[in-house]
Amino acid sequence: MDYRAKITASHYVLPGQILSNEDLSKRFDPKKISNISKLSGIYERRISPRDVTAVDLGTAAAKRMLDDLNIAKSDFDMLIFASQTRDYVIPPSSFILHERLSMPNSCGAFDLPLGCAAFPYAMGVANGLISSGQCQKILLIISDTITHLINPKDRGLVTLHGDGAAAFVIEKSEGDCGFEFADFGSDSSGWKYLIVPAGGMRIPVSEQTRVEKTDANGITSTDENLQMNGEAVFYFSISAIPKAIKTTLAKNGADISSYDLVLLHQANKMMLNQIYNSLGVSPEHRFFFMKKLGNLSAASSPVLLAEAFRQGKFDSGGRLLLSAFGAGLTWGTFSMKIAPHSVFPSKASTDF
Repeated sequence: MDYRAKITASHYVLPGQILSNEDLSKRFDPKKISNISKLSGIYERRISPRDVTAVDLGTAAAKRMLDDLNIAKSDFDMLIFASQTRDYVIPPSSFILHERLSMPNSCGAFDLPLGCAAFPYAMGVANGLISSGQCQKILLIISDTITHLINPKDRGLVTLHGDGAAAFVIEKSEGDCGFEFADFGSDSSGWKYLIVPAGGMRIPVSEQTRVEKTDANGITSTDENLQMNGEAVFYFSISAIPKAIKTTLAKNGADISSYDLVLLHQANKMMLNQIYNSLGVSPEHRFFFMKKLGNLSAASSPVLLAEAFRQGKFDSGGRLLLSAFGAGLTWGTFSMKIAPHSVFPSKASTDF
C-alpha cells in the first residue's frame, strides 16, 4: 500500500515583547517607518528577549501541543527541527529539543538549517520518510529568533522581522488525503543576498567583525549581523517565485483554481499580492498573518498554516498549496489534500 504524510496536529508560539511602529518612530524617521509599513503590511513585530532562543520557543510550541492534545511521545519515530538560529554550532539543536521534550530513545532527531524556505523542505523530507516506510509518526518543529541577528540600527530589517515557532504532528495517511507533491529550486547566484558574514568557519568573530558600518542608504550593521540586498531579494521573489509555482503545478497536472487556500511566506504584503496577482489567485483564497507579527523567517509559513488551522479554514477539508522562499536563494512548494476534521489545532496559549 502507498503511504503519504498528513498533518494531524498543530500549534504555534510567539514571544510576548511587541515592537510597534511608535517604538520604531523614536529610533528612525517616522515618515519612513510609516511608508515601510504601508508597503509591507507589518505594523507590529513579536521580539524574543536575548535569553530566549529558537529552541525555547520551539520547546514551548511542541510541549503545549502534545500536552493539550494528549499525544503520546512514545509513538514518534523522528524529531525534525528546522531553523537557521540554532543554539550551538555543535551539537544540533534537535537533540536539545529531544531531551527537553522527553522523547524516547527510539526517536531519532536531526536539524534542517534552512531559512524562509524551511517548511516546504521539511515537509518534503517528512513525506519521504513516511512514504518510504522508515517512519510512522514525526514531530516537526520550525522556529527562528532572527531578530537576534539584526542590528537595531538597521532600518531595513528591524521594521520587517519578528520571531516565532510552530510545531506539527505528521503521520501516515492510507487514503487519498495528505501530501500530494512538492517541488524545490535554487538560484545560488544570490547566496550573498541574505547573509551573516561572520560567525561561521569562513570568518570567525573578532573585534573587526563587530565594527559597525553604514551604507549609502543609511543602513547600519556589522559583519555579525544579518545583511540583505533588499532590491535583489524583492526582484527574485516577484519574478522567480510565480514562475516556479506555475512550473510546479504544470509538472503535477494541477491548477491554481483547485486550491481552497494558497499560502505564501509572509515577507511583505505588497510582494505577496504581486505574486498572488501573477498566479491569478482570487482574494478569497489568499491568507495573511503578519500585520502584528512581522516576517518570522523560517517560522513564517508554518505559523501561517497553524493559524489557518486554528481559524478553522480546513475544518470542512480542502486543498492547500504552500510556497516559501528566501536565503539561498531557494524556494519550495508543496500541495496537500486535507480531509474534513482531520487536523487538530491546539487551543493552548500562543504567547510564550
